[in-house]
Amino acid sequence: MSYINTETFEKRDVAKHFTAVSSTYNEKNYRLAGKRGKYPDIFRRHQYILEMMGGARGRALEIGCGSGEMLHEILKRNFKAVGMDIAPGMLKASRKLIKEKLPNKKVGLLQGDIDHLAFPDASFDLIVAAGVIEYLASDKKLLPELCRVLKPGGVLILSVRNKINLSRPITTTRDILLALPMIGAMLRGTTLALRRLLSLPPNGGIPGRRHVPSSLKNHMRRAGLKTVDAAFYHFTIFPRFLERRFPNFTAKWAEKFEVFSRTPVLGYLANQYIVKAQKVENGNHRS
Repeated sequence: MSYINTETFEKRDVAKHFTAVSSTYNEKNYRLAGKRGKYPDIFRRHQYILEMMGGARGRALEIGCGSGEMLHEILKRNFKAVGMDIAPGMLKASRKLIKEKLPNKKVGLLQGDIDHLAFPDASFDLIVAAGVIEYLASDKKLLPELCRVLKPGGVLILSVRNKINLSRPITTTRDILLALPMIGAMLRGTTLALRRLLSLPPNGGIPGRRHVPSSLKNHMRRAGLKTVDAAFYHFTIFPRFLERRFPNFTAKWAEKFEVFSRTPVLGYLANQYIVKAQKVENGNHRS
């Protein structure tokens, strides 16, 4: 995925993109996981979230509920659940899946985005936001807001793209340079001009921000969230041209590297990062 210039796309683009893929999202990412010659990143993330949920109980909110697979698992664990998504097509898919698999379960489904959480303080025991915050321009207001709607001792599980992916030095260097105010502006302007000059098509999909794991954990701590678990996944140990040329082989080896998901050094060969945090019960945290 490319670096995101948050001034060049809007949330309606995100909603439009995910609505467009909503009818095939579940099949591609769950039913055919591991069978498409592609690393099953969504399915693997799903497994990590279930593991991190542990024995949590109570009231849950899933932001970016997608096709409903995670919401289905949350309901199976007897949570009272609310699912929220910016894409109406995904909400339709979630509603259909829950109705088919758990016809006797009630779930609240809301169209909305993570920037506007219209819930009272301390509403939820669990919040899951997987592959969501990368589409926002900043986390500055987001993390305190997520902490606000969590109950004391409640759990938040987030996933992001790893900015310091040591197996992709060119991508990592580009991201670091783009993060610098003056140099980043020059690079974005030059890249845009070259694309126009060469009549290159836009990158497919919706690009998203990448996060530095240590910085994300620091921001969470300042918001009143204590990290209790974290893991890397989607190890990108081969060059992109080999991944495209030998997808089955490279995906198989990427899966084998999951044994290093919780190692502090080798984890940085991964493209994705997931973190579990708990709201500090007494509300005291370092600023």
